[in-house]
Amino acid sequence: MGAGKKRKQRFLNDNPLCFFCGEQSTTIDHVPSRECFRDRVWPEGYEFPACAACNNGAGPLEQVAALYLLMGNHDGAQQTAQFEKLIAGVRNNAPRFLPKLEMSANAKKRALPLYNFPFPADEPIANAPIAELPEGNRTAFETFERRLTCALYYKHMEEVMPTSHMMRTFRLQAIQKSADDLIRTAAPMLPNGVVTKRQNTDIGDQFFYNWYADQATKTFVFLSQFSQSFVFIGVACPPEHAKGGDDYRPHSNDIVVR
Repeated sequence: MGAGKKRKQRFLNDNPLCFFCGEQSTTIDHVPSRECFRDRVWPEGYEFPACAACNNGAGPLEQVAALYLLMGNHDGAQQTAQFEKLIAGVRNNAPRFLPKLEMSANAKKRALPLYNFPFPADEPIANAPIAELPEGNRTAFETFERRLTCALYYKHMEEVMPTSHMMRTFRLQAIQKSADDLIRTAAPMLPNGVVTKRQNTDIGDQFFYNWYADQATKTFVFLSQFSQSFVFIGVACPPEHAKGGDDYRPHSNDIVVR
């Protein structure tokens, strides 16, 4: 058995249950997906035990989320060949999730004030780099968000999230003006801060988050950001603590019946 296989087997021996559904783990899953990071260079410490069904089940939808994370990034980094491959992959596997580039000038004019985006005043509004997200886009993001919630719960609570737990997630583009208010309000309530890294490789601040866990009630909350792309917030708790919103859904809904 090669070194890679031995390492994988040790990891699965130490982590015998799938982080997502709790069944026996047989693979190693990267959450967030490697495609979410420039040139697929991902942070260390975000590998999770998974069964084959949970590892493979998100496939095309994870690809969609990765595309929008890179597309929506405003940190000034140049797009690479990876971005073109993601576009081609989504076009082949899930074309209904591609952005709608043909927006009217009036629609762009209504959208611009919502963002901290320095669009030149002397430039025609029709040239503003704004795309409309398709209706079904929320499905891809929710899949991404709920997997991320389960992964961070597993990492910091050190156990698999019960399928009876309720989850709610939310997202904003980092350049939306309302994102500033969300971060200012929520971050101080989440005392544990993490800036992910990779040894001997500068990957920048591509993925960072704050989190809070209450072991007594098995409640977990996080606020994460991907570069200057998207801000995500996730909450997981037992049903009796699922208060303050009607958008909680049970984790059992995420599990594929097999």
